[in-house]
Amino acid sequence: MDENKLMVVLVKPGQHPQSTYIPNDLSYFEELVDGPVSVEKFFISGYRLVCSVDEGYGYENSSMPLGTYFIARYHTSFETMEAEETEEIKKLLRERSKKRKKKKGLFSIFSK
Repeated sequence: MDENKLMVVLVKPGQHPQSTYIPNDLSYFEELVDGPVSVEKFFISGYRLVCSVDEGYGYENSSMPLGTYFIARYHTSFETMEAEETEEIKKLLRERSKKRKKKKGLFSIFSK
């Protein structure tokens, strides 16, 4: 595989997470997330969430970026994922999405 390409899990607003190859290039990252990038810790060690700095998120409220973001393997630099890894990440994102949907409603303001 071309070392200048990364397999990542890409999440666009209103769409299901998808596995895709992207160039391993900061300017492309910025174009993809529509602005300067923020590289955040992800729920699983060894992975990072890349989103717009304006969309950054925090674990204190379990929110996720509202805009486009992607998950990539990261150990001192970005690395391409295997297909099995992308499936695990997509499964985790689906599970978290279901939990957030269940929290919506009258009492959601009391839950974190």
